Amino acid sequence: MFKKILLLMMLSLLTACVPPAQNGTPSTTISMPNQSNGSIPLVVKRVGYLVNVSEYPLHTHIGTTKLTNFEKRYRFGWRIPAYIHNRLRSEFNTLRNVKLVNLAKYGIRADEVNGLLSYADGRWGVRRGKESAYAKLTSRLGLSAIIIINEGEKQALNDCGMLGCKKLNAKGYGLLTQSFLNRDEFYSATAFFVHIYKLKPTISLDPKIAEINHSQKMTLVAISKNSQAEPNKIGFVYPKHFKNWTEREFAPFRLPLIKYIDGMSRKIVDIVRSN
Repeated sequence: MFKKILLLMMLSLLTACVPPAQNGTPSTTISMPNQSNGSIPLVVKRVGYLVNVSEYPLHTHIGTTKLTNFEKRYRFGWRIPAYIHNRLRSEFNTLRNVKLVNLAKYGIRADEVNGLLSYADGRWGVRRGKESAYAKLTSRLGLSAIIIINEGEKQALNDCGMLGCKKLNAKGYGLLTQSFLNRDEFYSATAFFVHIYKLKPTISLDPKIAEINHSQKMTLVAISKNSQAEPNKIGFVYPKHFKNWTEREFAPFRLPLIKYIDGMSRKIVDIVRSN
C-alpha cells in the first residue's frame, strides 16, 4: 500500500513539471531526472515531413541525338518512398528532443508546402497565398519545422566537347544513361530536392542543404562498350533489351541510390539538430 501511495506522489510531481499547451498549440515536454535540481524540462520539437517521390524508378536516356532520347518508368518494387520514410525515422530516433510528424497523414500535399517561405526586405516570411497552410502547420499541428523531399528533374552532369558544354538532366531517380557511338555510361540518378523550413521564427534552411539541391554531377557507376559491360563494383550486366529492362537487370542501380538516400537523411538530421 505504501509503495502505491509513493508511486502516485511521484507521478503527481512529474505531471506538475509538464507545462500546458499555449494558444491551442500541441506541446510535448519530458522531465528528465537531475541530481542538482530534481528535473530538467526537455522540450520536444514537433517536426513535420513529407516524402513527395514517385513509387517507381525512372530510366532517363540521353542518346547521340535528341531523337534517340527517351524516359521510361519501371514498376519495380524498389519501395523508395517507404525507404526514405523509414530512414528519416531511424535517423531522427537518435534525437531525443524531436518528434516526427508525417504530414501525409493529415492530408497535406506537397503543393501546399513547397515554397512555403519567401525572402523579401531582408527577412524570411510566409509566401503570399500560403497563409492557410502555415496556420495548419503551426496552430493545428504545433510544428516547429518541416522537411519536404521532392523528386524532380535535376542536372546529372556537364557534357563538354569542342562546341562547348551542355547540361544533361535526369528526369527522376533511378538510372541515367548517356550514349555516344558504341560507348554507354551509366549514372545513379539521384534527382531529389529538399526543403527545410523553420516555422517559428520563419527561416528557410535550404542554403544549408545546397550540396544536395544544387549538385551538378551524379555518380558514374558503370561503362559499357559495344553492348558489353566493363568490370564494375555494382554487379551490372548489360541488359538484353536496352529499352525494356528486367527487374533483375535494373537491380544493381538500387544500391548506389540507397547509399545516396542514407547520406541525404543524415545531412537533414544534422541540419535540424544544429538549428
